Amino acid sequence: MEFSNWDIFWAGSEEKDYWKEPDPFVLELIASYPPEKFPRVLDLGCGMGRHALVFARHEYQVTAVDSSQIALAQVEERAKKMGVPVKNIPGDYRAPLFADESFDMVICYNVIYHGLREEMVRAINLCQKYLKPGGVLFLTCPTRDDGKYGDGEQIAPHTFLSENSTHPDAVHYFSDSNDIDCFCTGFEVLSKKKREYYWKQDDIVNFSSYWQLTAQKIET
Repeated sequence: MEFSNWDIFWAGSEEKDYWKEPDPFVLELIASYPPEKFPRVLDLGCGMGRHALVFARHEYQVTAVDSSQIALAQVEERAKKMGVPVKNIPGDYRAPLFADESFDMVICYNVIYHGLREEMVRAINLCQKYLKPGGVLFLTCPTRDDGKYGDGEQIAPHTFLSENSTHPDAVHYFSDSNDIDCFCTGFEVLSKKKREYYWKQDDIVNFSSYWQLTAQKIET
């Protein structure tokens, strides 16, 4: 099996405990969109499954997608230990993987901004197709106030190849508020917030600024 950079990252990450803990803002989706009404959940770019597993534990029907076979193997192992079903599928979030209206909720946590803007648009359009009418999309992506904005080589407008990224795919697109609105064609925006905080890496303090978006596919 040929290993990707993401395989190497997940095999050797020194912060595995961090990547196992679900984000509290994602957990709020469980209270707002219960499994009785939104049963089918897609975790797109699931990593070690910190969100896929907690949704499975709350009796959602969960499909987890990642390009890393090692990450998916860890999801499978942890799901077995927890005694919860998760359907794991290897794949690239930029490629069509599912039939239209296959899911009630799609979660893209810190995933689809890895690459060019047009790739991000393609991924969001795919999510829109995967969702049934009334289905919910939750995504996060960096703003142009983020401390990494401008770091490294600019390869396209607002797109940088960083030498200091903590992730192996170091090409990041940074969105502004107008971008988010443009991305949401076919959706009703339910919530669009900035999350900003400081974090430390190798004794260096970094500033993080991310969009947190919840949108509902418009019923026609």
